[in-house]
Amino acid sequence: MIIYLSIYCKEACTCSLFHSNFTVIIFLSPLIEMIQGDTVTQPSNSTLVKETESTTIHCKYDGTSSYLFWYIQDPNQAPQLILSDYSQEDIPPWFRNRFSASHDKTEKTFHLNIIAAVLSDSATYFCALRLTL
Repeated sequence: MIIYLSIYCKEACTCSLFHSNFTVIIFLSPLIEMIQGDTVTQPSNSTLVKETESTTIHCKYDGTSSYLFWYIQDPNQAPQLILSDYSQEDIPPWFRNRFSASHDKTEKTFHLNIIAAVLSDSATYFCALRLTL
């Protein structure tokens, strides 16, 4: 299952080739990890977001793992760690400003929050229970 998020301009974008509204699709992939029976899924199918608006990408997990991660993957690139539940030391500073995660251990969720979405946020997003790269 591939989940996608579309971000588009509120008004006509100057970056459009045809001077009309510009739409970009962000693919959200449910990276399903199995760690001694633990699983993680991204349950929603799609989300539509206007440029400059905020959104949340949902992630649910089963099991006892307390280490959770979010990755971003640009086309033709390797996935890159953008958030973890235990440390922000290795997280690129440009992600710290607009990206955050909320971890609810009771509900077993680890949602990714994106503030003020921009067209360059177009990518595939992965939720994982452990460092996968």
